[in-house]
Amino acid sequence: MIIVIDSGVLLKAYFSDEDGHTEAQNLISDYAKGNITFHAPSLITYEIINACLVASRMARFPKKRAKELMNEMLGIEIIKEDIGPLKDRIFDISTKHSTSAYDGAYIAVAESRHIPFLTADKKLLNSLKHHFSFVKWIGNYSQSL
Repeated sequence: MIIVIDSGVLLKAYFSDEDGHTEAQNLISDYAKGNITFHAPSLITYEIINACLVASRMARFPKKRAKELMNEMLGIEIIKEDIGPLKDRIFDISTKHSTSAYDGAYIAVAESRHIPFLTADKKLLNSLKHHFSFVKWIGNYSQSL
């Protein structure tokens, strides 16, 4: 199975106090078994680094642990898509649906590849699920794809 994931999906898998943690861990387990291939816009790397930095700064994790988690997440094989060719579509999606360009990039990648997009952002899901049937919530992982 091939899916687009956002950084929040990985964060939920590694941050045990997150809603959707169990489902995100199940997803990672399926990935480890070779059952799933992940795609994402190339910006996912920066989002993971930033999330771990913020977690460290907010004393959610000690700096050393935040860096370990960052490296674990960045060690997961994700096919990082060049979003340059999708720039117009990202702009159009983001304008029409009042999302950030970052969120628009995930949608555009999934749309262009005709594959599901699994998100950890409930607000994004709720605003887009009626417009893009391929947008799914990590909390429904076992039944969403």
